[in-house]
Amino acid sequence: MEKVALLVLFNHRYDKNIPKLEELYRNKFSYIFFLVPFYDGNKENVIPVYGHSHNFATYISQAYTHLKGKGFTHYFVVADDMIINPAIDEHQLWDATGIGKDECYLPDFWNLIERKRFWAHSNNALGFKLNSTGLELGGTLPTKEEAEARFNAHGVRYGKIPLKAILPKKILSLYFFKQLFFFAESGFSREPKYPIVAGYSDILLLTEDVMPKFCQYVGAFSAAGLFVEIAIPTSFVLCVPVGKLKTNKTTILKGGDVWTEKEKTEIIMRYEGQINKLINNYPKDKLYIHPIKLSQWQK
Repeated sequence: MEKVALLVLFNHRYDKNIPKLEELYRNKFSYIFFLVPFYDGNKENVIPVYGHSHNFATYISQAYTHLKGKGFTHYFVVADDMIINPAIDEHQLWDATGIGKDECYLPDFWNLIERKRFWAHSNNALGFKLNSTGLELGGTLPTKEEAEARFNAHGVRYGKIPLKAILPKKILSLYFFKQLFFFAESGFSREPKYPIVAGYSDILLLTEDVMPKFCQYVGAFSAAGLFVEIAIPTSFVLCVPVGKLKTNKTTILKGGDVWTEKEKTEIIMRYEGQINKLINNYPKDKLYIHPIKLSQWQK
């Protein structure tokens, strides 16, 4: 019998949203835990976590120390500013999504070697190394050779990052010279010292058998300052068994990302800014809608 822990992860502390989210999910999941940075309240199902929001992968590692050994078979991680499809609950999670009970889920991957546009965190990938002053990860993470073998087994490409992904187009800008400085720090190399991949990381599904290694790896990457959207996808490739890694390409329900201000305004207007109307008329083909700032919506 599956026992699912729903982990609602907060990038920043915003206690007012805890009861709102609990009301949304309490009839769908028996075990709900809120991962809240620097929480000092007394709510029993809130797990205090510590770290920078750019490295929130470590919040999952910290939470797992409280949850392991309690019989959970799956860990469903969702962002606090995300509303998942109301058709999904702890029983319908697999049938609704098409994710197998022995599979793990990450929305997608971005192979940085194929990147055609600038990404501010490319230099963060170039700066990562297994061992540095004050931090030695050689015995915590797979060796470079082992990591390459895992990437190859999954068919995930890695290698040199295109220059267009490292430096912004506007040469006469402070940001350009800042990125150039970071690039120079890496020795003007365009190939990371360790295989990495990036990807959307605000919703995850992990099985218990994968969780210990996953938490070890993302904890190590976070300690090294690796950006969360590199740390989590890279850890997935390193620890999820081949053939057991699911993305939006093969799930029944797809992603519902709302990134531009125009899209955010349109979705608020479509549902008249009321969460109940969104829930009752939720797009049937979407696994999640993100981001949804609850402070902008009525109950």
